[in-house]
Amino acid sequence: MRDFLKSIRHILLINLKYLGDSIWMLPLVENLKKNLPDVELSVLVNKGTEDFFYTCPYINNVIPFPRSEIKGKRWGFIKFILFALKLRKLKPNMVIDLTETDRATILSYLSGARFRISYCNEKSWRQLLLTHRVNSRIHSKHMVEYLLDTLRYLDIRIFESRIKINIPKEAFQSLERKFPTIFNHNSDKKKVVVHPGARNPLRQWGAENFALLCDALSEKCRIFLVAGHSEKSVLNDILRYMKTEPEICTSELNLYEFAALCELSDMFIGNDSGPIHVASAKTFTVGIFGPTVPEIVSPWTDRKLIFDGGKSLPCRPCKQEKCINSEFNKCIRSVKPVDVIEEVRKVLDELD
Repeated sequence: MRDFLKSIRHILLINLKYLGDSIWMLPLVENLKKNLPDVELSVLVNKGTEDFFYTCPYINNVIPFPRSEIKGKRWGFIKFILFALKLRKLKPNMVIDLTETDRATILSYLSGARFRISYCNEKSWRQLLLTHRVNSRIHSKHMVEYLLDTLRYLDIRIFESRIKINIPKEAFQSLERKFPTIFNHNSDKKKVVVHPGARNPLRQWGAENFALLCDALSEKCRIFLVAGHSEKSVLNDILRYMKTEPEICTSELNLYEFAALCELSDMFIGNDSGPIHVASAKTFTVGIFGPTVPEIVSPWTDRKLIFDGGKSLPCRPCKQEKCINSEFNKCIRSVKPVDVIEEVRKVLDELD
């Protein structure tokens, strides 16, 4: 493999999934570049998940894939072909596809790369478009390790697997302009970011539960209640249940500002969603899990507290298309606010 890699000049990494999947890629990117410093490295990810690659020092090109403009849209196929032609102009001679979907595999092939690497977890026509296949099982290890298996297949040394996120100083400046009280150093209260949103409703712990948690912590903590741009209604639901006022309540932060807020805070609390993986690179992280298996998709850090409501249920791992359990959403409903409050308070008392 060492001799094989000497001929590589440009590697394209493809991961057309969600924000968390992009965050999990960062250790792979760092280790790949440290082993092959002279290789040009490009990353193709879904638009909206690319921000932290722009500030990653190991990447030469960031290519956002316009998924919303292509999937299911009129002229979507034409736009897809035009996108593939632009991708081909980059002239990668190796593609590592981390997505395992038809669209990504076709783009790998159309890129013109001589070497096309992905996993062999299923029998599919897609395998015919690959030149190399990585034998690793997606449900047998954490996703960071699963992605790093592509480097192990190439006999590339893994220096470390920590997730590192670089935040531009402009994000802190913007955050201070919007919410100057965050930078108040006179308070000895712990700063806690609470993010109640999640892409899939089955992963949402619920507005009333988060309201109880925020109220219980508010006496000794500064509560920063945040959500994604499309989740303002989630915040409004929580505010209706709350008896106290959070110091900050916003759905207007961009990803850089959100990461900056987490770095300035003592703790993040949230559902199994993309933001929890951003937060885990910056602060102590508390995760509330239901349908998914934490051993595979939990925050990649030792500084975490995980509440796993579905560990005893036979229906997990869940496909998350609909709940098939006799008691709807029993997994995440079994995580009780009183238990979360008690454990979170213990951790906060121990944090420096």
